[in-house]
This record gives sequence, structure tokens and C-alpha cells, in this order.
Amino acid sequence: MEKFIERLLEEDIKFEKDVNNGLSDINIFDALNIETKENYHSKFIAYLIDINKDHYQKNFAKVFLEKLGKSLVNTKFENLNIEDIKSVETEACIKDNRRIDILITLSDKRYIIIENKIYAKDQKNQLKDYINFVRKNIKNIKDCYKNILTIYLHQDECASPSDYSLGNFTIKTNLIKDKNENNVSYYLKMDYIWIKEWIDECIKIYEEKSTKDQKFILDIQNIIFTLNQYKSILQWYMTDEYTQRDDVLEFIFQNNIKMQNLKNAMILYRYNKNKSELKNLNEENYKKAKDIIQHKWSNICEYIIEEFFDSFEHKEIKIGDITFIGNKIEENRVNHGVFIFYPIDYKNESIYPCIYIYFKKNYYDIIGLTFEISNDDEEDIENEKYKECLKLFKDVKEE
Repeated sequence: MEKFIERLLEEDIKFEKDVNNGLSDINIFDALNIETKENYHSKFIAYLIDINKDHYQKNFAKVFLEKLGKSLVNTKFENLNIEDIKSVETEACIKDNRRIDILITLSDKRYIIIENKIYAKDQKNQLKDYINFVRKNIKNIKDCYKNILTIYLHQDECASPSDYSLGNFTIKTNLIKDKNENNVSYYLKMDYIWIKEWIDECIKIYEEKSTKDQKFILDIQNIIFTLNQYKSILQWYMTDEYTQRDDVLEFIFQNNIKMQNLKNAMILYRYNKNKSELKNLNEENYKKAKDIIQHKWSNICEYIIEEFFDSFEHKEIKIGDITFIGNKIEENRVNHGVFIFYPIDYKNESIYPCIYIYFKKNYYDIIGLTFEISNDDEEDIENEKYKECLKLFKDVKEE
């Protein structure tokens, strides 16, 4: 414990010195608590692609289309230019209140559908409905699938659309096919590394501009600043690129001594100096170390909770005869680290029993369990299957 406190105080002094010299992770996206919300990511990406927005810049769309074309050789999407863009919509409404995250309408009746996933669960027939909606607009065109590109944007580079979202459609390499093996759309898997690379290319363009043209230097600097702000948020989804800049936290989470450090931090936070591990410590150093841990406590708890839930992500867990799978849900208002488990047999169902596990946010010392029946078909609340499940819950309650 003594060595832990000694190192803790050293790292705190180093961190405070860096802060006084200007170290900061200030970020407007983080401050507004929108960094994990899919619709805001979609809005910002669409904002950059839309050449009619008040950023007035065409380079964002130009670089996006050029990068896209490299993955779509020998298709109608290979050599797109900014003049091809007719409109860029977010939350484009189709049937039954369904909304496409980003819908790009191009010349010659070509369409790009972007489905953006961070934490949200796939919904029933989601991609199938989006593709069919676009197909209706071009049904008279021969081989109309050649005019549709469906992009699945996900933070996990290995993730792909579920059967639940595809309905009876299937993905075969770079094509989506219907149940009769007819092509219905081109397909491209995209992750946030791809988005970051696009942003990096845009930043490079404006950094070069800043050295050549001083007339609009403040505007150019603002573009670079905004893109860098968004880029730093994207790095949160890339564990290989995210760097902890708080020296104290970096020390505590150091891999080879992490468990012992966390144990020492827990003792410092929870106990006074009467605890056996703390009795022989220098009083002043003890107080300083305790203050540091109390100040960093929420960061420490968030790290532990994230690591705890990450261990469940994409894994099957067997309880009795039932196999469960689960995924993280972002809900930062009251709870932290919300995770939902549901039986794997219900993976492709819109109505399913589930278990929510979460931690209360204030002190992270309360864990909650919620049992409920979820209905992803919000417009179909009167579904007989849903009523039947509710009746089972009521019967148990009455007993």
C-alpha cells in the first residue's frame, strides 16, 4: 500500500503539472453527452456529406465518395462525384414510423442507405423494409439492385446485420439477396475506423489550405478544430487508438498491476486509517491519496463497469437449460452500464423476455435487475403474443 500511495502521489503531481501547462480533453460532443447516441452521429456524418449545409464545403462529400468508390469497383457507385448528390436525409421516414438513419439520394435514381449502429439492437425486418422502400421508387428499372447500396455502419468491425433485421434476405459477399436468391442491393460493411480515416483525409486537406490561404484562416482553423473534436470521439470506439491521458488513471489501470492497484484504491476509498493496511501510513500522504481516489472514483467505477459488461458482449451464457445472449445499451441519465440479456431462442423475435442489469450512477454501489417483456414493434402493442406474455406476468404476480 505504501508503494502504491507513493506512486499515486507522483503521478498526481505529474498530471497537475500537465494540466497547468494546458493539457485538456475538452470536447463539445462529450459535454453535450451525445458521443454515444447514434442519431447524433448520423446527423453529423450527414451534415458533412450534404454540400448544401452552411459549412459550404464540398471536400467532405468528395473525399467520402472517393473513399466509398474504392470498395465498390465495377458498380454504379464507383465513380460518384459531388454533383451526383441530390439530397441527404437523416431519419428518413418510411412505413410504420420506420426511419432510415441516413438516406442519400443520387442522380439517375441511385440510393445509398446507411444504417448506423452503436448500441441499439437490430429491429425486425429493419434492413429488409429499408431496401424494399427504395426498390418501390425504382421498380421499373432493369436490375434495380444495381442502383441501391446498403451500408451497415457499426462500431464493431466484425459485426454484421442479424437475420432478424434482414428478414428473409441474406448477404452474399457484397450483395444482398432475397429468399429466391435474386439480388436486391449492393452491400458494404463500414465501421468507425472507416469514418475516422475519412475525417483524417479531410483534416489533411484543410491543414494544407491553412498554409496557403490566410484570408479565411479562422474559418479553416474552425473546420480543423471541429473535425478533430469529432475524431477524438471516434477514437473511443477504437480501443487500439484510445489513449488515457490522465497519469493517475493510467497508473491505476496499468495492466500488469491493475488488480492490485484497484484493490488498494478500493481500500483507500472505503476505509479510514483504522484499517490494518492503512495504520502505519504517513498521515499527510494518506489524506492526499484518499482525496485523489475520491476525486477519481467515478472514473474508476466507470472503467470497472465497462470492463465487466464488455466481458459479456457477444458471448453465450447458459443458465439452467436456457442459453442467453446480450448487448450493451446506452442509457446515461440515471443508470450506468445497462446490459440486456435475452434467450437466444428469441434472437429473431420482436417480443421477448429479457433481463436488464445496471448500476445506479451516483455512487455506483447499487446494482439493479429488471425483468420484463420487450416489444420492439412499437406500433404493434396490441399483438396477441405480447398480451399473452403480459398475462403470464400478471398471473405470477397474483399468485
